[in-house]
Amino acid sequence: MIGSSIRLRLWLGICIAVLLPYAGVAQEDADAAYLAKFHEQFPKVEPVPVLADYATPQRFDQLYLGEALDEALGKVSNDQGGIAWGLAYTMIAINQMFRNTHDAKYLAANLRCIDAVFAARDDRTGIALWTGEVVPAWSSGKYAERGRAVFAVHTGMILYPIFDCLLLLKDAPEVLALDSPRYQELLAEALKTLAFHDSQWRNGPGEDEGHYVGKNQENILEGKILPGNRLSAMGRALWVAWKLTGDEAHRDRALRMGRYVKHRLSLGVDGAYYWPYWLPDEPVTGVVERTAVNGEDTSHGQLTASFPFMLASEGQVFDDEDIRRFALTVLNGIARLGDGVLFGSVTGDPKSNPSLASSPEGWLEPARVMPEVKDRIVTFYLNYVPTPGALDLATLISHASRTQ
Repeated sequence: MIGSSIRLRLWLGICIAVLLPYAGVAQEDADAAYLAKFHEQFPKVEPVPVLADYATPQRFDQLYLGEALDEALGKVSNDQGGIAWGLAYTMIAINQMFRNTHDAKYLAANLRCIDAVFAARDDRTGIALWTGEVVPAWSSGKYAERGRAVFAVHTGMILYPIFDCLLLLKDAPEVLALDSPRYQELLAEALKTLAFHDSQWRNGPGEDEGHYVGKNQENILEGKILPGNRLSAMGRALWVAWKLTGDEAHRDRALRMGRYVKHRLSLGVDGAYYWPYWLPDEPVTGVVERTAVNGEDTSHGQLTASFPFMLASEGQVFDDEDIRRFALTVLNGIARLGDGVLFGSVTGDPKSNPSLASSPEGWLEPARVMPEVKDRIVTFYLNYVPTPGALDLATLISHASRTQ
């Protein structure tokens, strides 16, 4: 038996030694095929600009304020998800520009956006859901088989910059006083929309965890825990709502969701965090190989990570060690090839679609603990994105002012 065991181990060792070079060649071939797709979708910019010229407040204003903002506010609708996946990003960017410059004109601009967004809410337009209800939220007819529905991820994406703007107005009361009737009305209306999702909240499954479930939206999600990116969208809104109001229920839910997400991130043998679009039902233990995880796409993945980044900045649930692990997600997964090439999956899967990495500004956050991340992400923009989106540009401006 002992001799048989030794022979088996020797045989396995020989097989591994023989197969490893082929695995390496297969990986190189897959990466080469991905590179060809990437460069087809993202032609190289010539000449390559420098960040100080590429990312400036003047460029942001030219591209996203003035007539550009007037045009954007002339057609506000979430019917096709346009507010959640379009205007909301501009609103987050405008808030970031106030942080970048401390110029109150940005908050004044965002108040225009907020007014337009509330004017497009279902209870203001009279649009009914497939259930026949008219609710204080922004529905869409695009995503659910049953018809028009409200999606928590849309609510989170839209409410987060609204709450954030109201929070920032504490530093610019000349734009809108906190005790003014208009301010109080905006806050009350935003909280009304947040409360609409209370019936979807569940504590658990862990004692310190919590989550939202699907309700009256896609059939597959009815009563099921929402994917991580959708939870994180609501988590950001809850956290800022708590900072605005002091409502401990919002804080408790945000922290419970933060723990739910953290417990379901896989730790790679390389020290990075990896995870799928659908987080596991149970907490994850042990370590995994990067390639063993069916990684969430890079776009949705940065939304999943955005809430942990927010909580880490407040010293809650996540800490700098967690941010370091997310940094390794970038270095060993998304941007593992360097030279500005990004994969469309958090695991760096060469089968992913390069377009899913087209707006990776959220992945700059881990650069605060691991500066190499900044070079990988910024190089992508400078080499392959002639005109960045509003949030991309606002985030890059914040990094352009830091030590290179």
